[in-house]
Amino acid sequence: MATVRICVCGDEGTGKSSLITSLVKGVFVTHKIQPILPQITIPPTIGTPENVTTTTVVDTSALPQERSNLGREIRKANVILLVYSDHYSYERVALFWLPYFRSLGVNVPVVLCANKSDLAVGHSEAQVIEEEMLPLMAEFKEIDSCIRTSAREHRNVNEAFFLCQKAVTHPIAPLFDTKESSLKPAAIAALQRIFYLNDKDRDGYLSDKEIKDFQMRCFEKALSEEDLIHIKDTILKTHPTSVTPSGIDCPGFIQLNRLYAEKGRHETVWIILRAYQYTDNLSLQESFLHPRFEVPPFASAELSPEGYRFFVNLFLLSDKDNDGGLNDAELASLFAPTPGLPASWADGSFPSSTVRNEAGHVTLQGWLAQWSMTTFQSPKETLEYLAYLGFESADRSNQSTTAALKVTRPRKRRRRPGRVGRNVVLGHALGAPGSGKSALLDAFLSRGFSTTYHPTIQPRTAVNTVELPGGKQCYLILDELGELEPAILENQAKLLDQCDVIVYTYDSSDPDSFAYIPALRSKYPHLEELPSVFIALKADLDRTTQRAEYQPHEYTAMLNMSSPPLHVSATWSSIQEVFVHIAEAAMEPSTAFPRSEEDDEGKWMSWGIALGAVVCAGAAAVMIWRRTRCLDQIYGINAQRGILQRKPAWSSTVGGATLGGIITAAPLRRYAPDLFCPYSVAFTIFLRSRNVLPPPPPRYTIPIAYAAGASNGMPVPVVETNNVIRHPEGGCSLQVGEGTYHLKDDLHLATPPPHPSEAPIINPNPLQTVPTPPTSGVKLSLVSLGQRVKTPVFKLKENGHTPLFGEGNPALASPPVKEGVKRRKPKNNIVKSSSSFVSRVITHEAVSKRLNDRNPDGIFAFANINRAFQWLDVSSKNKEEPLAKILFTKAHILSHDVNDLTKNPSHIDVVMGSSAGDIIWYEPISQKYARINKNGIVNGTSVTHIRWIPGSENLFVAAHANGQLVVYDKEKEDAPFTPEINHPSAETGQLPLQVLKSVNSRNQKTNPVAVWKLAKQKITQFAFSPDHRHVAIVLEDGSLRVMDYLKEEVTDIFRSYYGGLICVCWSPDGKYIVTGGQDDLVTIWSLRERKIVARCQGHNSWVSTVAFDPWRCDERTYRFGSVGDDCRLLLWDFSVGMLHRPRAHQASARQRTSLIAPLPHTNRHRADSAGNRIRSDSQRTADTDGDYDHAVRHPVEPRARTALLPPIMSKIVGEDPICWLGFQEDSIMTSSLEGHIRTWDRPREGINDSYNAHASSSAISASVAGSGSGRGGSTMGSL
Repeated sequence: MATVRICVCGDEGTGKSSLITSLVKGVFVTHKIQPILPQITIPPTIGTPENVTTTTVVDTSALPQERSNLGREIRKANVILLVYSDHYSYERVALFWLPYFRSLGVNVPVVLCANKSDLAVGHSEAQVIEEEMLPLMAEFKEIDSCIRTSAREHRNVNEAFFLCQKAVTHPIAPLFDTKESSLKPAAIAALQRIFYLNDKDRDGYLSDKEIKDFQMRCFEKALSEEDLIHIKDTILKTHPTSVTPSGIDCPGFIQLNRLYAEKGRHETVWIILRAYQYTDNLSLQESFLHPRFEVPPFASAELSPEGYRFFVNLFLLSDKDNDGGLNDAELASLFAPTPGLPASWADGSFPSSTVRNEAGHVTLQGWLAQWSMTTFQSPKETLEYLAYLGFESADRSNQSTTAALKVTRPRKRRRRPGRVGRNVVLGHALGAPGSGKSALLDAFLSRGFSTTYHPTIQPRTAVNTVELPGGKQCYLILDELGELEPAILENQAKLLDQCDVIVYTYDSSDPDSFAYIPALRSKYPHLEELPSVFIALKADLDRTTQRAEYQPHEYTAMLNMSSPPLHVSATWSSIQEVFVHIAEAAMEPSTAFPRSEEDDEGKWMSWGIALGAVVCAGAAAVMIWRRTRCLDQIYGINAQRGILQRKPAWSSTVGGATLGGIITAAPLRRYAPDLFCPYSVAFTIFLRSRNVLPPPPPRYTIPIAYAAGASNGMPVPVVETNNVIRHPEGGCSLQVGEGTYHLKDDLHLATPPPHPSEAPIINPNPLQTVPTPPTSGVKLSLVSLGQRVKTPVFKLKENGHTPLFGEGNPALASPPVKEGVKRRKPKNNIVKSSSSFVSRVITHEAVSKRLNDRNPDGIFAFANINRAFQWLDVSSKNKEEPLAKILFTKAHILSHDVNDLTKNPSHIDVVMGSSAGDIIWYEPISQKYARINKNGIVNGTSVTHIRWIPGSENLFVAAHANGQLVVYDKEKEDAPFTPEINHPSAETGQLPLQVLKSVNSRNQKTNPVAVWKLAKQKITQFAFSPDHRHVAIVLEDGSLRVMDYLKEEVTDIFRSYYGGLICVCWSPDGKYIVTGGQDDLVTIWSLRERKIVARCQGHNSWVSTVAFDPWRCDERTYRFGSVGDDCRLLLWDFSVGMLHRPRAHQASARQRTSLIAPLPHTNRHRADSAGNRIRSDSQRTADTDGDYDHAVRHPVEPRARTALLPPIMSKIVGEDPICWLGFQEDSIMTSSLEGHIRTWDRPREGINDSYNAHASSSAISASVAGSGSGRGGSTMGSL
């Protein structure tokens, strides 16, 4: 982001101060103003370039006594606005001002302004341009642009200062040579790289699809066919050969951008360049080339599956002749967008360091091996070339090039048995000169044996894949150190960190060859800390006795090595087994270390400890068995005496089963049977002696089976974890006008283990991907069963009696529930359910005690995370321990709601909508449930949002992904649904609402009760109005629809600027509707006035939830909050009387320049103007469907005529997207995508006591109803 400092210069009387005053006031000031205005700071507005934070305007004087101040301000400026107004001041531009700027040594752009154009009678604009401006621009390259203005008529005043901002943010000098009328070489090189990256098929042309993808990436706007034809016609006029049926070639692409720069549209070129991470000096950003990537000690970097996939695709695209190898021409084309071959490749004599085919071309195996070695030795170099070559991560959470790399587990203790967590290992080949090290490296790369001896002076490296027993492959790097051997071996820390194995080689036919190895090991004792492999080369020659203190086999036997030296020849085919042995020594280092007596003592000690543990476990089992027999005798005596025995109850827990206060290890035994074998024996004896069965096994295969098949691409289990709560001190406080909101706690819900069909896949094929399961983040429903909770009461609009939904249909009438009679509960026990839809139910072992001991005014919370649903007591001290937890098999709960009408201390009605389309009616206290819309019998699409109908005990509304709202009765059975009403315009999709089944239908024996079709796109959320008459619905098509659901009519349709709407809520008094969506805006709508009240700017990404704070609202002032994918929590205050619309002259606010904007016919000194973006489908349309369509379609209000509301507080409150927001009397709560539920305490005196004058039984639900489960003294904001 840039801060622009504009220095306004010019002769006295040219109107500099009038220009600045006219900019600030919006009108021409007729009275006399001071000679030099004070410094003015302008905040960013809609018309400001998007990478400008603030603009500072400095007025100056040309008087001699002010010359020192003038020079000081010019040196501090980013851009100079040079003003002239008549012939005399025009002549001084070339004679004094521009030479004066050069004499000060400043190199900043100059915007030339011809002011007082209203006085230039008889001079046309074209004449001024031709006679005055163009000659100056040709002579002085520092002039960026020119413009004619008039402060009196307020003509082009805003445009003049916009050109100054654009001269800083989009400079022309680095791009275009005005004298040569061509792009500069650096700009051409950058655009050639961009062309290469967008030429996905590497055919040398940008096809129509590639151009459209390029347009969307740079300008986030689709390219129409007409605009595409216009672009091609523009190129055809100057480069006829650049447009072919295959697309546009690179010269045509360069010519198009040259035209943009030449015609004053160079901001378009800059948008393209910055979309590909270029800086103002046309170099790639340092953070893009070298992102932060740390490799801990004793760890290494490797390519991730996504990185291997990228390099495989790059190889296949570059292999033009399809011969399976990259020749020199193909390599040159591949590295065209880079500075050339990596420096480490040139130093390592690439391509001789890797695998090549018979023609000497690099194969795919060698290509991947070379990049694996580069990543191992220099991960920063790999990251740099990934940036040059255009790597794009598919992971939305990590868009950096670091997604192509991964860090292995550090291996500090290599003597411990087991494999190291690496797929790339490094080995140094050491030995006497002439021992055959070079021949060993040649054989490693499958190259022929050479009888000519060439001593190795420069270090030499070879890398290739090695297939280990079992089929697993790894990359082995073998190097011969040459003259650098002493320097490398002396650096002990680096050697132990990087090297995985030492390969000692000697010539078995040379009697003086082996003596080099003991001497080397004695000179560098730290070599004993590395795995070692001894190889006797040249075994095809006669073996001779070595002139050494010990013969090779004696030396290895003295070191207690696992095997004697391997005898092999580079001419034998069995040489490949040597590399397998070397790789195994590196992957399992404990097998290649010398075994000393201390190691044997440690081994016997380990066996002793293990034996002692078995003996202790056996003794414990005997003691428990004896105690159990005594208990059985006591129970038997009591039974004979007729004493009633109390059955010890067990309940499933995360770690095991609890039985009579003794914990069994049965569930843990499923994960590690070897570890828990002795305990299982003891506890099984105890269980059988009490005649109680252990907990039932899970309904899916145990994780051990998945682990066994991991090597074959089967799912790998994820161990379930517990909720964790922490109480941060002094972290992430919210500073607002009424005080500070302090973060009380952060409850992290446990992410459930995925179902086997959703588990991550380990597959040897790096190109295979697994789709992630659907999720909507953590949503909460809060409910209090007490009667003493107070909430603000708001006066609603008098509408008379509001009938209940379906009140006039006798078929919907339900028998009244008498006072004191228990409410009907679902039929099925979810704990004992055998349904495959439910995977597992976990209840707290003391749930009854916790319910009896809790504060009756406490708050329950129901939360969903992925395929789990938790029941929490957030008022408890142990709020992290759920009262109950349900794991569904595959379905993810996307939304849920609690019925405020039927709740009481013994009954709570909860409905849950799932990604599978099934709806669960759940009563947590009795643990009963019923399944509605089973297997999608009514609607087979996922439930995106669900809510109980206000005032109804049985009816609720579910929004489905196919654009339907369906009304269900919790106590009715389901039946296949066919539309009962056919509309004449249903096929055209013009109706705002299609009633497929009315609530007044007489067919109400089964579900559904009513079905309303609103659109073909997904309904993201809806919210009922406080007067229980309307429902506000937001859809993925960007519309807000207000529906009178009692009459089954859509009354109003509003539109967003672009993108879909995600969340909606009502103000507590029902006057206003607040929405948030994909346009990063929060919008306030007035239902009474049928118009937009204000747009709220502050989010940097999609807005996921909006909610009103009823404790900070009254009849005049409103407080609401919003959260989004940018991890921010924003608070807003607004009062209609304080909202002011922008002035009319600001209607020329600019939008982001697009590739498809038409080229202006004037020269580059003219300021472009752009209108506001208005949706083409948002204008008011005629009633084409007669009585079926009663909706009023409101046009989109232009941004320039809409009031803007800034937030009173903006804070990043987490590291993952926030997806829910709720307000309570004493706190604010949020939940995030990864399961963090954060609670902030309000300031002690932050709530007006007058709000607590009335009580309501629905306090908690009223406070969070506005949150809508979106994708799920006070300070007022001034505009």
